[in-house]
Amino acid sequence: MDISYEDLLKWFEAYFEGVRQSQGDIDTVPNLKKYFAPDLELTMYTAPSGKISMSRDALLISFVHPGLQEDIVPKHYVIDVGKMVVAVQFEIHFIHKPSGKKWDPIQASAHYHLTCDENMDIKISRIHYWTEVLAEDIFAYWSKAREAALSENALNYINSKG
Repeated sequence: MDISYEDLLKWFEAYFEGVRQSQGDIDTVPNLKKYFAPDLELTMYTAPSGKISMSRDALLISFVHPGLQEDIVPKHYVIDVGKMVVAVQFEIHFIHKPSGKKWDPIQASAHYHLTCDENMDIKISRIHYWTEVLAEDIFAYWSKAREAALSENALNYINSKG
């Protein structure tokens, strides 16, 4: 299958829209699995944490943060069709929906290494991600929302047994 610049650009537009629509709620986050290879390797370079590595499962869990909207707005793409690598510079906008609190946009960039699966569907196999420092209170909202969602899901699971 020949993949063109336009194919990759269209795929990434769908990917970022999928992230916008599916991140946050634990019931919709599984929709994002289709974009990532099962053996995805993500390396984040974010101060002050330094270098952090994540698997596909860890990345999907990081998308769980109900009430905290995370909109990734691509500003610039560099697409190398031959190497199946796409570099994207983007802004990230965070909004805490229950309170209406908004933060200033955060600048970030990522290099996405792509592969095709057995069905010739494009998948992200590796991500190198850089971002400026996030406001500390974003993590507080993020952690609280994720902990509540995961605790509720775990409790529902536990209560469904026996």
